[in-house]
Amino acid sequence: MKQKKINGLIIYKGPSLIDGSPIVVLLTGINSGSTNTKTGAMVQTYIIREDMHPVRALQTGQDAAICGNCPHRPILAKNTGAARCYVNVGQGVSAVYKAYKASNYPIADKTTLTRAIDGKNVRFGTYGDPAAVPYEIFGFIADNCKGFTGYTHQWQAPNFDARYKGILMASVDNGIEQILAIAAGMRYFRVQIGYNKPLAGEITCPASKEGGYKTTCNACKLCAGMAKAGAKNIVIADHGIGHQTRAKLAAAL
Repeated sequence: MKQKKINGLIIYKGPSLIDGSPIVVLLTGINSGSTNTKTGAMVQTYIIREDMHPVRALQTGQDAAICGNCPHRPILAKNTGAARCYVNVGQGVSAVYKAYKASNYPIADKTTLTRAIDGKNVRFGTYGDPAAVPYEIFGFIADNCKGFTGYTHQWQAPNFDARYKGILMASVDNGIEQILAIAAGMRYFRVQIGYNKPLAGEITCPASKEGGYKTTCNACKLCAGMAKAGAKNIVIADHGIGHQTRAKLAAAL
């Protein structure tokens, strides 16, 4: 009987660097790749609570362990009017969690992980913030894969590991954060309500609708922090749930 190829690995299981809660990081799409048309066939990484279903974590606010102070966490966004996270936790994230609980993913040692990512591009934080995880995990992947993309909302947190500046973009949501990110020595990825021309030092995400779908994240890989030092910062239009309403409100101001 032909042995089934393993399509996922456990690459970290331990405390969250955000609040100490138990989390797990799963590397998926090793053999199949992603079907996401924007990102292309990148290997994915899911950062989730180890001790509860991701939907429950989201509903109770215990997703803070893997998303920290991100203003797009649904439990926060519903009170502030901010864009809710675009990730459908009830689908892809839940399926990954179910596979994990079914013991479909073995624990990876460095040799296994290196083989799994060799010659491939990896998306850091398909769900969850990479900064919830010890830098050594994603730093090792960055050193051994073909290319990567990644973002963090934790860049202003007191315990943020500055080494992440080298591989992650600062996620910013307004002009003040844009200035602070630059001052912190980071490249940034800015989400704007509606669509206007990029600001100085920015380019429109070329994998976005407003960017003309010129490429995919898998081919572009500009969102790689200071590993792409000298490259422009990236801006994309808000495309989360309710973006049309937010755009209308912004235009009326």
